[in-house]
Amino acid sequence: MTAAPEFKDHFSGQAPAYEKYRPRYPPELFAWLAASSPGRDLAVDVATGNGQAAAALSEYFDSVFATDASAAQLGEAQAEPRVRYRREPAERISLPDASADLVVSAQAAHWFNWAAFMAEACRVLRPGGAIRWCCSRRRSPGHGAPAQEACDGRSC
Repeated sequence: MTAAPEFKDHFSGQAPAYEKYRPRYPPELFAWLAASSPGRDLAVDVATGNGQAAAALSEYFDSVFATDASAAQLGEAQAEPRVRYRREPAERISLPDASADLVVSAQAAHWFNWAAFMAEACRVLRPGGAIRWCCSRRRSPGHGAPAQEACDGRSC
């Protein structure tokens, strides 16, 4: 397995502002993510930041395991009964092999060591499990339209 890169902490210094001002995701995104998953037992949200996606996923999954390398970001995460937060990088997920139905990254996949992340995501996914990464597509300033979420992914 490829070692995770040294964590370059770009967000801890502004964690409270990040939580307060970061745009929220549309609810339809999480319905789609859940529908793309082969099961609803466990979702993994890597690079969760303040846990926005993890909290939304908990409405669709029995359990959500949310990770981030930043303790400050996790400190801003809202407690949710079905979400467990853990400080760790996306390239080293502390779950057993073949334990998750879905691994998702919302707005963070561009920070990963891609090969190491994909290997780790495939390791923790159950057979047929889904990996999804999402990002916002913003319209031109002044249009007043909300961000649109675009997702891509694969199965292992």
